[in-house]
Amino acid sequence: MNNTIIYLIGHYGVGKLTIARAIAAATGARVFDNHLANNVIFSLIREDGKTKIPERAWDLIMTIRRQALVAMTELARPDASFILTNALMDADPMDRAAFSEVQAAAEQRRACFVPVTLVASDDAYDIRIPSPEREQRLKMTDAVGARKVRTTSQLLRVLHPHHLTIDTTDIAPDQAARMIIDHAERLA
Repeated sequence: MNNTIIYLIGHYGVGKLTIARAIAAATGARVFDNHLANNVIFSLIREDGKTKIPERAWDLIMTIRRQALVAMTELARPDASFILTNALMDADPMDRAAFSEVQAAAEQRRACFVPVTLVASDDAYDIRIPSPEREQRLKMTDAVGARKVRTTSQLLRVLHPHHLTIDTTDIAPDQAARMIIDHAERLA
């Protein structure tokens, strides 16, 4: 994979980071997990994965994300590829802006942009959400709260010709990664 930006979008616990790591291991692409930005702020406000996050925290996180996109567009090698992860909701203007900014970064790099929506069954989410690894990474660990978000907030509707949707319920992360890599390589 050469000069490709893959954007993994899905609800909490769908496997975005696990799949991103599998893509990176297979391709050498660099992972920018949303928690790289989130945790700068979450660690300072002692986010526990269960308590509502103050709105002001999201403004600060967006500033960090924007600076990372500047690094990708202005400082990274022209042939570098990236995998980004995020839970983006359709009704949230900040989430729509985040998607647009990643798409603009891909355009600025003249990169192949591959947005991917990841989904899973409620049972799969319920098993994945309360994991110790998620807790260590300051991620959402409240399965009931996560289910409430899934039932009340629709994921961002992605209208892009390169868009791909994958159900991760019954497939291994390596298999999902291979599907995404194959899709990206067909587009290049």
